[in-house]
Amino acid sequence: MAVKRKHIVITVAAICIIAIAAFAGTLTTSKSEKFYVVEKGPFEATLNCKGEIKGLVATPIPMPKILGDRDLRIWQLKILDLAQDGKYVKKGDFIMQLDASQIVSGMREEQQNLETEEADLKNAKIDSTVRLTELREDIKNAKLDLEYNKIDLEQSIYESAAYQRKAQMTYKKAENAIAKKQRDYQLEQNKLKMQVARSEERVKRSQERIGKFQQAMQAARITAPEDGIVIFGENWDGTKYSKDGDISTWSFGPPIATLPDMSEVISETYVKEIDISKINVGDKVRVSFDALEEVTINGEIKSIARVGEDHKDFDMKVFKVIIHLNDTNDGLKPAMSSNNEIILASEDEAVFVPLKAVVSENGEDFVYVSVHNNKQKTPITTGVENDEFVLVKSGLNEGDKVILNPQQQEI
Repeated sequence: MAVKRKHIVITVAAICIIAIAAFAGTLTTSKSEKFYVVEKGPFEATLNCKGEIKGLVATPIPMPKILGDRDLRIWQLKILDLAQDGKYVKKGDFIMQLDASQIVSGMREEQQNLETEEADLKNAKIDSTVRLTELREDIKNAKLDLEYNKIDLEQSIYESAAYQRKAQMTYKKAENAIAKKQRDYQLEQNKLKMQVARSEERVKRSQERIGKFQQAMQAARITAPEDGIVIFGENWDGTKYSKDGDISTWSFGPPIATLPDMSEVISETYVKEIDISKINVGDKVRVSFDALEEVTINGEIKSIARVGEDHKDFDMKVFKVIIHLNDTNDGLKPAMSSNNEIILASEDEAVFVPLKAVVSENGEDFVYVSVHNNKQKTPITTGVENDEFVLVKSGLNEGDKVILNPQQQEI
């Protein structure tokens, strides 16, 4: 019984010792968390943003221009089939098959129209031949009448003056009639030529449209212009082109797909407008990839958009930023996500303090330095900051003891 009681006393004593030690540790930790001793050391501040990998150079696959020809009156087509997005293709390989039923229907209608136009042209030529033949016969008969009147005029010298006068007038009238018939013939000939020419133009235009429909039939099957990895574009609503979807035939719209050259790679990212003033062209960047563990490639900012834009993934204006990677990797694929660490500052020997030590008032920054257990308000000039620390350009020295959360702490 005594042994058991002794065991209980020892156990209770041990628990008390542990509790006291833990409490003392808490006090020590709490005390140490009140201050930060300034040291010089390496400092880095970065701005992290997600991006998308693309080839620096990409061969576009545009909508075939013939499909957007206004003569065909085809505004959009259905996608019957398309290659797998991200697949490597060779020149001439299949990319996309468009529904050609509208093209076939339009060509049949135009063929019927061509038959009508050709019949009209044939009739116009026949009518022209018949009409001009009739007019030439009229002129021929009028010339015979003129010859008759000429004989009568010559014989009139043996007649009275009145008869001679009448014969002269009859001859002159016959001359005028021939001149008029010749003018009428010329006008009619020109008129019929224009009618035939217009009919021929309609036939030619119809034949050309049929030729365009035939070209469009071939263009409905789209193939790769070069070797590469095919990356399909987006429709006007932002969705990727897919089977059974519709695609606009507007040849000046965005490309159907691109074939990026991954020998030189960029990361396209967007930076919020509140952060855009922190970065500059030429800033160094570390780029890593969710799909490629332990792969990090250095790069630098090549361009920053001058104008902000709305983006569905942000609640404020953003600026497009292009980052050029200094190297590539066989595992990199177009449209792969990238993690971009834009290096805002990097120093081997820098003075910096925790963010929670800095107080800002009226646009000025300062800290409280502990001097002989007294708070001493010290103005500082700050630089860039990271998640925990801010760079101090002036105002502090190595070894200074700054107070953390100074407005809440008492020394």
